[in-house]
Amino acid sequence: MIAPEVPELKSHYRSGKDDLAVDFFRPCLRVATLYRRAVGYFSTSALLSWTDALTRVAADGELIVQMVASPELSPGDAATLRGLNNPERIAQYQAIIVERILDEIIALLGDPTDSGRLAHIFAWLVANDRLQIKFAFPDHVAQPGIFHEKIGIFDFPNGSRAAFTGSANETRSGHSRNYESIDVYRSWVPAEEERVATKVEQFDEAWNNKAEGLDVLAPSTDVISRLRERAPRHRKPAAEEKPEQQPEPDKRWLHQDEAVSAFLSGGAGILEMATGTGKTRTALKILSSLIASKSIDAAIVAMDGTDLLDQWAEELEQWNLAGGPHWLIYRNYERYHELGEFALDPYRGLIVISRGQLHKLLDRLPAAVKSRMIVIHDEVHGLGTPSLVGSLGGSHNDFSFKVGLSATPDRAYDQDGNQFIATELGPVLYRFPLEKAIARGVLSEFDYLPLAYDLTTSDRERLQGVYTKKAARLHSGNPMSDEEIWTEIAMIYKTAEMKPVVFSEYLKVNPSILKRCIIFVETKEYGARILDILHDYTHLYRTYYAEDDRDHLVAFARGDIDCLVTCHRISQGIDIRSLSTVVLFASARAKLETIQRIGRCLRTDPLLPEKRALVVDFVRPGSPTDPVPNADQERCAWLTALSAVRKGDINAA
Repeated sequence: MIAPEVPELKSHYRSGKDDLAVDFFRPCLRVATLYRRAVGYFSTSALLSWTDALTRVAADGELIVQMVASPELSPGDAATLRGLNNPERIAQYQAIIVERILDEIIALLGDPTDSGRLAHIFAWLVANDRLQIKFAFPDHVAQPGIFHEKIGIFDFPNGSRAAFTGSANETRSGHSRNYESIDVYRSWVPAEEERVATKVEQFDEAWNNKAEGLDVLAPSTDVISRLRERAPRHRKPAAEEKPEQQPEPDKRWLHQDEAVSAFLSGGAGILEMATGTGKTRTALKILSSLIASKSIDAAIVAMDGTDLLDQWAEELEQWNLAGGPHWLIYRNYERYHELGEFALDPYRGLIVISRGQLHKLLDRLPAAVKSRMIVIHDEVHGLGTPSLVGSLGGSHNDFSFKVGLSATPDRAYDQDGNQFIATELGPVLYRFPLEKAIARGVLSEFDYLPLAYDLTTSDRERLQGVYTKKAARLHSGNPMSDEEIWTEIAMIYKTAEMKPVVFSEYLKVNPSILKRCIIFVETKEYGARILDILHDYTHLYRTYYAEDDRDHLVAFARGDIDCLVTCHRISQGIDIRSLSTVVLFASARAKLETIQRIGRCLRTDPLLPEKRALVVDFVRPGSPTDPVPNADQERCAWLTALSAVRKGDINAA
């Protein structure tokens, strides 16, 4: 007979027939005293999501968790490990990887989003020895893959044990979105007792670093000490947490609630919010409100750019896990092709989709289904491109709710595109510009440094060539459009020959600006000239022009390199809070691009509360014969005024 402290368990669980969370993991976690778990690889975000699933550990009880996992290796880390032949060097680099994972979690402790909340849970568990974690590196062959063993053992108060093997993780996607199965062995069933003992032996061998072909590392005492220093001292059970005991809400973020209210009053329109002020978080609050009121059954989130799409998908997964609606989340962009699955049954589903593929989805959804949906367009100015105007015209009419998000929704020199966005989604409902964001302390203050340059003889010859081309085209009956002329002239100024020389002279006195710095250039060829300059001051720089360079972006985000040379691709959606300097070799006359770029470094850094950013720009002085200020001068005047805004300025806020 099974003691009451042990849950009723079957020998097998499978998605579809069983709910792995409700039927297996939660009942076991609720009564177990020790949980030993060996799993596959974990990124930082996956580790936090896994931690959030251990609700009982974070709330009450005596449960101790011992976990052995394999850190998710970037291609760069994997290549480095493959290239090391000395066992001591390999062990040193493995220790660096382990420490980096925990340092990333420590850095999140000051984050006001769900990631910060999950990091607090993780830190509290580790600081109180409720979660003991070690990391596994296989060495059973010359070039091993990852540690992919998936076993678990629950120890119950009466001495009974349940062991399991299988594909499932304790994340929401492991329970619901993925199709998973596990086999369970129970010590109180005589035929299964030996299997339980075998799994216990296998885990303990790994935990004690005695398993052949496997190196298992515990985090260093230094990183554990840093984690404990930042961890909350107390964590009360959820049932005891009264509203009056909660800290006062951070008033810096009240604009998000203002934006939500503005949208809910209208139901369709644009939220114009400065980069770094939480457009994604605002959209999640809108989703939560509409789901709570049962106003929608599904949602579509559309945008451009793999980096931004990935970032949105990860944010949605975390929101879904951390008290969200537990809807299924689909992706359809780049390597993901889940449009058909979502279209077949969108109920209680949410899809993150590239805007170029959106028409294929909307064509498959009946009007009645769309009437119970919300469509969210991030960086909504991208919706107005001519190709999308042609493929998506009128496609939003059936949606009850539709919202566009952008720091600058207007498309420069494209009235048709702007009108299309307004027709499809509605008017601007709320504005929270850079000035207000800096004044309220949502974004950091910054210094603006304009470096003077002029055109060389070669630049002026290129400029004259544009006017010669204009005249020739006009004479041939095929005149250049104003946009063509402006684009070609702008390219000359963006790639002016004197700028690298001026920058080189500035670096001789101020090389420190290259620490946590992004340099924006117009072309790879022009960027090559900048790389030649950087080489004299640091070797910790890389380029980021294409998907092939994505590892460089990841390395920059985690602090492995100091300086990144890139182009417009990184302007949108990248959140690297430690970034302190941007250098603008290329800037457009329209404010959109500049706002996106300087917004990269204006995000506040929890690890550096007094952060002050720097924007380095190149400005061509005006000529007495200029009828109006040139584009550089206009930008300089605007950024100079913006850099004068201080936290607490009443007029700006």
